[in-house]
Amino acid sequence: MVRSDGRGQREPGGGEPSEDAVRALLAELAPLTAPDAAERSRMRERVLAGLAKPTPSPRAPSPRPPRAGRAPRGRRTAGVATRPADEPRTGFGARGRFAVAAVAVLALVFSLAGMSLLLARDALPGDPLYGIKRTGEAASLGLTFGDEDRAFKHLEFATARVTELETLARRYADPADAPLRSYLASLTDFNHDAAAGSRSLTAIAVVADGALLRTLGEWAEVQRLRLGALPVPVDAVAPRAVSIALLERIATRAGTLSARMSCTQVTSGGVDDVGALPATSPCVPAPTPGTTATTSAPSAPAPTGHPGRTLGGPTTPGGPEPTAPSGTIAPSAPSVPLSTTPDGTTTVDPNPPLPLPTIGVPALVPGLGAR
Repeated sequence: MVRSDGRGQREPGGGEPSEDAVRALLAELAPLTAPDAAERSRMRERVLAGLAKPTPSPRAPSPRPPRAGRAPRGRRTAGVATRPADEPRTGFGARGRFAVAAVAVLALVFSLAGMSLLLARDALPGDPLYGIKRTGEAASLGLTFGDEDRAFKHLEFATARVTELETLARRYADPADAPLRSYLASLTDFNHDAAAGSRSLTAIAVVADGALLRTLGEWAEVQRLRLGALPVPVDAVAPRAVSIALLERIATRAGTLSARMSCTQVTSGGVDDVGALPATSPCVPAPTPGTTATTSAPSAPAPTGHPGRTLGGPTTPGGPEPTAPSGTIAPSAPSVPLSTTPDGTTTVDPNPPLPLPTIGVPALVPGLGAR
């Protein structure tokens, strides 16, 4: 047998080392594994530095009543490390990211809208992009300021409808194969824009020099010829005739108003679907700018009691003057200055002074005024 001695060594014929022997061996190993003085000093400095750094206090959760089906805020945030209050926030945050995303979405929408408008410039009635084209025209009209500019914009849209009809006629050689709905839609829109443009232009032209009326009449005549030369389906012949009749009315109205521009009264004050109605009274030429209309001034009435008296005639010295009725104000006849020429004739001053009104005073005693 091996038995161990006091140092934990096994002795022959002995069993496992005792606890005292193991304790003694560990005591002998302690100086070999313990840190030296330099390591102890370094660890002490690190611990003291950690104690000197202030520990941030955790944020207190704001009191908020728990909602139905949700746990309280304190329970949800339990165990989640809070950020120190003095730590700077990195990045833009939720609001900054949302603003960037919104700007990107708006830029995408505007770019898609611009591309759609560009592709829809040549769209025809019945095409998928034709609605976008009409929406762009409505937006363009809304951004046009000034009555004259808006009137010409309506005529521009009406001209575009005739161009679309011509394109449809070239696309479908046989009018029977052409889409009837497209023809009817274009003619309806043409009538609306042509009437709106005519109303606005006539209202502006009658108060100006009338040059816009000639422009309107020429436009209506050109569009009438274009519509008359179009091959259309059988069911679109009647609507086309309505549009042609509308153009004829516009041209006639423009010509009639233009002919009355030199009259004193151009319009009657009424308005219908194509614009201002011309006056039906006889044309009285308007005065030329720079001249004034001359009218004959009414002659002064002869005084009562002198039926045969005329201006410039001889007067009787000391004759009684007519007396105005008592209690009334009677205007006196204007005294016209007279001048005698060397040959003995009397002339009247062409620029007499204005007469002053005379106030009749009633007689205090009846009969005194007759003396």
